[in-house]
Amino acid sequence: MKLVPLSLFAAAGFSMQAALPPALQPEALRQLRPGNVLEVAEGPVETTGPILIQDLQGTEESPIIIRAAQRGRVKITGRAGFSLKNCAHVVLEGFVFENDANQQAVLLTDCHHVRITRCRFRLDESLKARWSQFWVYILGSKSGHNRVDHNLFEHQNQRGSMVFTRGDDATLTPSQHDRIDHNHFRDVVYASDSNGHETLRTGSNDMGASGKSTFTVIEDNLLERCSGEQEIVSLKSCENIVRNNTFIDCRGSISLRLGNRSEVSENVMLNPAGVIGVGGVKIYGFEHRVSGNHFDGLTGTGHEAPLALIPGLMDTESTDQIGKAYKDLTTAPATRVSITQNVWINCSPLIFGQSKPDKERPLTPNKVLFKDNIVAHTRPLTTPLIQAGLTRDLQTQDNVAVHHTKNTSKEPWAPWFHWHSEMPKGISAMPKRLTPADVGPDAP
Repeated sequence: MKLVPLSLFAAAGFSMQAALPPALQPEALRQLRPGNVLEVAEGPVETTGPILIQDLQGTEESPIIIRAAQRGRVKITGRAGFSLKNCAHVVLEGFVFENDANQQAVLLTDCHHVRITRCRFRLDESLKARWSQFWVYILGSKSGHNRVDHNLFEHQNQRGSMVFTRGDDATLTPSQHDRIDHNHFRDVVYASDSNGHETLRTGSNDMGASGKSTFTVIEDNLLERCSGEQEIVSLKSCENIVRNNTFIDCRGSISLRLGNRSEVSENVMLNPAGVIGVGGVKIYGFEHRVSGNHFDGLTGTGHEAPLALIPGLMDTESTDQIGKAYKDLTTAPATRVSITQNVWINCSPLIFGQSKPDKERPLTPNKVLFKDNIVAHTRPLTTPLIQAGLTRDLQTQDNVAVHHTKNTSKEPWAPWFHWHSEMPKGISAMPKRLTPADVGPDAP
């Protein structure tokens, strides 16, 4: 990597705008080439609009790096953060974002292989929200293979998401193969059932309903008290992976809202504070795999249940009812879904369909496999393990139920399980639980 001296830009006669430090002047940014490292000196950067970075093209072997000279010592304040357009193999590293939340901290448009790393995000929400506020937002039909890693995102109150990987709705072209990993998300304030407060989102209504794949990977993140609404992570696209994440005291659930063939695996979801409405996984769509997850003390009901299989409106993997024809009720029930080797301990009931037909969503979960799972009450609880409703061709095999007293229930779901009065020894230890030391700007 070649560190670029700013004196070269001044000697060449480039003008400097007073609002930005020399390193972030448009003239300085335009001169960057593969392998260059541009460092921003310690101090506040107050913006009057987005810091535009356009048409920078690094390479895989020689990316262009724009970073704080001292990590955490360059604060971006004012009206906006960075806006990257048509960039490739560019790294933003070590900044602190405290700009007005009405503009993105980082907006990527038609960018690929851009990395946002070792940054801290706590945007200024003192002004009234003018629209949904997406802190890191990925747009454009040419976007993909971007990475958001080792960052701290904290304290969001207004409507929007901390990270939203989208693409271009007009052409139904999603951003693909983005990775969100080793971040620390905390303190998304509960919005009293107001929609649009998901911490993480990928895809969109139209792309999910039309069956587009984003291949987003969300892994190795720690989420604490991320309780904006019923959905903590909202997937509205196909073929995503949510794995090895730790959720602590987060109201809501991982929601496979629209799309098919996604994986939810090896996540840990805990509720040590006893927060109301803490959920697990809500499943709509075809051929998802939910395996190896550990759920403890979850209190959610309905759409926030520890496992929620809810009726749907359509029996196809996609629909052309998009754009103005799209309806919020557009969902397919869980169909040909595999739910295996998960553990639920001291949780509220798992929901398999509703007890009565739903006029708005008449189709029930279909051909779901529930196998090799453990559902345990290791202390006295008044609620049942399962809330079994209307389903089609539900398959259950080799599941274990644990109750603090021998269960003699005559419930129709009792035969799904081998019953025990205490947890069998050596069975299904908790996957690794992430701590703040494992994620964020200062993690290894």
